[in-house]
Amino acid sequence: MARNPDPKHGRWILPLIITAMVVLTFTFVNNLDPAVDVAGTTTVPEPPFPTTPTSSTTTLPPEVQAFGETLNALEGAVEAFRDQVISINNDWEAGRESFGDTRSAFVSVRDNLQEFEEIAADNSQVPNAVAEEHVEFVVAVEDLPGAVEDVIAGLDAPDDGTLRRAAVEDFQSEIQEVLDALDAMRAAAEEALGGGSTTSTTTDDGSTDA
Repeated sequence: MARNPDPKHGRWILPLIITAMVVLTFTFVNNLDPAVDVAGTTTVPEPPFPTTPTSSTTTLPPEVQAFGETLNALEGAVEAFRDQVISINNDWEAGRESFGDTRSAFVSVRDNLQEFEEIAADNSQVPNAVAEEHVEFVVAVEDLPGAVEDVIAGLDAPDDGTLRRAAVEDFQSEIQEVLDALDAMRAAAEEALGGGSTTSTTTDDGSTDA
């Protein structure tokens, strides 16, 4: 009797889809038009909800917003890799997947992470002001394929699964280091590229809050 195809096969190609999204985001950043300031034309739309007497709005410069979208895409990809490894491991623990399929799934994640390294290392659109933080991010990403390789070694080990479980936990720790590096890049970009401008509002008593 023929074996039914894995209904979750799309799970293994998810990182490739996210990687494509990252590439598109980098392209968006590269093609970002500079902000145009038209003198004498100021439009203040009505707020969609009542504002408090002392409310203020912070607007980030366009280049900061664009780079932030790139970081968000990278973050989503990293989190997807983390969730994949956890899901594969949980399926193996619960007996829902065979050894061969489980190993192939881990290998697929490792290979996709090796491709993701190239995306992470691309500094062509990284602002000079966050170059140091970007290097830390790249170094952290470089550890991920090896961490998955340790998971595979744990799967192959003739023990009770202790090595594999420990390797999965280590992988999650490595992922957190990457996410922390992304947060550092985000903070550095906002600080170096303007940090946003604050629009003041007038209170009920006629005074102005900055």
